[in-house]
Amino acid sequence: MKVISFINMKGGVGKTTTVVELASILAKEHNKKVLVIDLDPQTNATFSLMPMDEWNKIKDTKTIANVLGMRRGYSSREDEFDINTSITKNVAGINNLDLIPSHLELTFLDLDLSSQPAREHILSKEIGKIIDTYDFIMIDCPPNLTLAPQNALVASDFIIVPVVPEVFPAIGLPLLINRIEDLSKRLPNCNPKILGVVFTKVKRGTNIHTQQIDAIRKSSLALKVDTFQTIIPETVRISEAVASQKPAYIVNPNSDGTSSYKNFTKELLLKLEEYENE
Repeated sequence: MKVISFINMKGGVGKTTTVVELASILAKEHNKKVLVIDLDPQTNATFSLMPMDEWNKIKDTKTIANVLGMRRGYSSREDEFDINTSITKNVAGINNLDLIPSHLELTFLDLDLSSQPAREHILSKEIGKIIDTYDFIMIDCPPNLTLAPQNALVASDFIIVPVVPEVFPAIGLPLLINRIEDLSKRLPNCNPKILGVVFTKVKRGTNIHTQQIDAIRKSSLALKVDTFQTIIPETVRISEAVASQKPAYIVNPNSDGTSSYKNFTKELLLKLEEYENE
């Protein structure tokens, strides 16, 4: 099993879309057993994979808030909570694609768990209970490095950084990389590898995006961080899929955006295979 977190401190970079599309394609086309964990209180990944009325039925008992202990008396007993009770199976009508939905209450996670010992390791401990169930666990993180993404970092094998090739993301990338490295040193058992930067929402034929892609590739090389070759274009078809509360892979299977995510999925699998062979 590989646990991959998708992190960027800037919002609006296509992070959630990347998680949802990758997970859908891995499950449907590559026959992988995939779990998406939505750690963002904005719940965008959740509502890209399930209707709101379905979420309303389970929001008090089957979300990441339950997994992280926001509604239960937390203790050190490893058998006190069954993470399987918070997993919704075969979301968006896709076999092998499961989801732990998010909840607005995650906004208060840092406050609720401020006195909890080893609070950064709760998710890792829970994921350890389902280590043989999935091929991939993909974690959609909020645009910050507070307690929720710290839990993701501790639990993760790899990190992918979605970036829109504009000026400010290029400036912020070194800061993000440095902060992840600092947290990895500070938090026990936190050793994720940065798998690479993926360019999203790329406007084809625009000089600014072309120039910034080149600049970010160079700065990433200096930081010893890879960049994926596949580029995800900005397309209205992705937005239409989000509005339908289903992956673009299902709603618009032949669009440019979906084709790019299929290529990205293949590139990701090849890169992971290279890591295993090192």
